[in-house]
Amino acid sequence: MIEDRISDTTIEDQEINKHFEELEITNSTCNKINWKDSKFDYLEITNSKINNCIFSNINLSEQTFYKVVFTNCNLIGTNFSSTFLKEIEFKDCNLSYSTFSMASLEKVTFTNCDLKESSFYKIKQKKLQLNNCNLESLDVFETNLEGIDIRTCNINHIKIDIPSMKGLIVNETQALALAKFLQIKIE
Repeated sequence: MIEDRISDTTIEDQEINKHFEELEITNSTCNKINWKDSKFDYLEITNSKINNCIFSNINLSEQTFYKVVFTNCNLIGTNFSSTFLKEIEFKDCNLSYSTFSMASLEKVTFTNCDLKESSFYKIKQKKLQLNNCNLESLDVFETNLEGIDIRTCNINHIKIDIPSMKGLIVNETQALALAKFLQIKIE
């Protein structure tokens, strides 16, 4: 069973349904963990790998993640509101319907991830990368995306305010799709 401090180990093939007052995972690997209906008052994951784990509909708001790689994880509907994420990689993860409202993302990379109908509201970011991601129907408001390259991403039906678009790097097709937010008429 999971202890409140996990360090320098591998845990795998478990289903966990627990209320954690405090959980720290450091220098560890988690494989095939289903966090089911777990609740976290305080969660900190540092220098760890999270592989094939399920965090669906889990509230991870106001938690801390540093130097973590999430690979092939199910994070559908996960709440990352006001969470601190630094030097994080999400690879091949499903983050549909997740919210990152008011989160702090520094050196966070999403590669081959599904962020369909997720929310980026008032995110503070530095060096955010979105590579080959599904951003369909993503909500982006009051988030500085200047210098962020989304040319390899699907942005169908994205909802974004004009200030968030400033300096965003897009391809020609994406530029035409985003023009509708400028309330201009292209003939």
